Amino acid sequence: VPPSNNAPYENNSNMPRDYWFVKSASPKECGGPYHGNVAQDLREWVESAGFEVQVTGGGRIDYNPEQNRCIVYGFSYGFGKGNHEYAAALILDHMGIPASFDNTDGLY
Repeated sequence: VPPSNNAPYENNSNMPRDYWFVKSASPKECGGPYHGNVAQDLREWVESAGFEVQVTGGGRIDYNPEQNRCIVYGFSYGFGKGNHEYAAALILDHMGIPASFDNTDGLY
């Protein structure tokens, strides 16, 4: 569900709720090989709805369609390492794709 400016507040406080997005795309699909390229159109879309955007980290998502599984791992030189455990949980919860994760500090 896309966020709206009428988003509920977190725990009945004055703090707006955070929304998390996980995006994966090939360099051809997003216009470049870097994590910033992958995030660009999503950032623009969310900002156009009046929300502040903060990229909290990056990594890679390898998806195997034959096995309907994916793994989240690695990091971004520009954004650092994302929360791979949380990203894997979002993929499972919202896409129904079993996702594992690797939180080691290795690049690939």
